[in-house]
Amino acid sequence: MLIISTSSAVLPILVSNFVTIMLIVFFGRDRLRQQEAYKVQVTRLEAKALKAQMNPHFIFNTLNSIQSILFLEGQEKANYYMGVFSGLLRKTLDMSVSKDDELSLQDELNYIDEYLQLQNLRMKDPIGLTITIDPSIDTERYRIAPMLLQPLVENAILHGIIPLRKEGKIHISIQPQGKILIIYVEDNGIGRKQSSLQKKSLGQKISKRKSHATNILRERIDGFNYIYKANCEFYLEDVIRENQTKGTRAVLKLPLIIK
Repeated sequence: MLIISTSSAVLPILVSNFVTIMLIVFFGRDRLRQQEAYKVQVTRLEAKALKAQMNPHFIFNTLNSIQSILFLEGQEKANYYMGVFSGLLRKTLDMSVSKDDELSLQDELNYIDEYLQLQNLRMKDPIGLTITIDPSIDTERYRIAPMLLQPLVENAILHGIIPLRKEGKIHISIQPQGKILIIYVEDNGIGRKQSSLQKKSLGQKISKRKSHATNILRERIDGFNYIYKANCEFYLEDVIRENQTKGTRAVLKLPLIIK
């Protein structure tokens, strides 16, 4: 009589099932890791593409300024303006093709300073720039994504200060808050409500330019939130003093990255 042990027959089945389950778990986790890596890569590529989209917007406005100077102040002033612009454009293009996702906070602030110098060449009343930085921040070690502050400064000039028709001021304040870096860009312009009324009277062209830059910025913020698992945000608010609107404040909250 042939006797088959029940335990010896069940054991291979249990081992086989266990191996199958482990393989499913292993490959399932590996697939999830691959999907996560793919999503992060896609987000980084989108960030680079959005960064590149900033440049035509910036170049378009600057070339318009050069054209105005050529007609109003002559070729010599326009040539000087073009020289300053070409230097800044080179930095802009270098940032666009750079393999680095971030640059030092100091480099970004230097870029903003040169950008404002360029704008002041065409302004009747030069715009004053002040920067306040928390003492705990080492601007050479702290990193941010490039071309984030320029559209905020540009919007402050175009939609707040120029319609003000008097001396404009921009104040940039930077401070850390936990794992977030908060950047305020404040102007003494006409404010959002008055700017909106003027845009309605002038048509939709200016409004579309502004929304294009701010929409790109918001999309980049969404990408940062995904990559760094952060809670970054961007919004605009009125500057209220003595119950009156005294300008606009852009608030930018970014992941705190230290080199």
